[in-house]
Amino acid sequence: MPDDAIYLDKTGPHAVLRLNRPDKRNALNLSMWQRMIELLAEAESDPAIRLLIVAGEGPSFAAGADIDEMKAVFDDPKTADTIAEVTYEAQKALHRFPKPTIAMIRGACVGGGCGIALCCDLRFADHSAKMGITPGKLGLVYSLADTKRLVDAVGASTAKDILYTGRIVGAEEAQTLGLLDRLVENDALETDVLAYADHICAASQFSAEATKKITHMILDGAEDDTPETRALFVDAFSGDDFREGFEAFTSKRTPNFNKR
Repeated sequence: MPDDAIYLDKTGPHAVLRLNRPDKRNALNLSMWQRMIELLAEAESDPAIRLLIVAGEGPSFAAGADIDEMKAVFDDPKTADTIAEVTYEAQKALHRFPKPTIAMIRGACVGGGCGIALCCDLRFADHSAKMGITPGKLGLVYSLADTKRLVDAVGASTAKDILYTGRIVGAEEAQTLGLLDRLVENDALETDVLAYADHICAASQFSAEATKKITHMILDGAEDDTPETRALFVDAFSGDDFREGFEAFTSKRTPNFNKR
């Protein structure tokens, strides 16, 4: 295992973006956020990577910001602006990552860790997961972009509950609220996530990326087709993936989109 505090673990058609400070419960510092931007760009440009999993090493996903680093804000107020800009760009890069993403969550998933999880398309967790967003306990304010992702996931009133109280919720409640998409037994999390990732990777990557693009357009406020979305629909009929999918369907065989 690399010593880097965050690294990209390439494992076939899917890669794992690993937060790697287990002794600090994967608390996020500025250099990790900066490195995340670079690693996401690397994963996006690698055609062998069809899906990205985000995970934490050890028993936690990420317990939030590195509190020792946050102390620097008192010495230099400009530090807050730097932190805001870098975390915004890193989370935007993950949220807008064009390929499917899954957060694999165990243990603490709090503050910036929960923010990272909400940037992913899907969130899988085991029963050890504990989730929360705690600016209300620190006298801080959650950014608009972060708040929108929370509202999109759980609705406005539940988002207010989570942010007003700063409370930590267990895995079962997190799933009920919409913070989690799937809850599995503690010893089955990685197996289930990898099996699901393989299921996505076996389907058309073209379809997945187009679906993700259209879904984000809807979340951004689009209500009807545009020339771009109409082109995505029409051009698919002349694409290699449709040819393979159609030939496989008519031949009653499993399509092999990976050869394209």
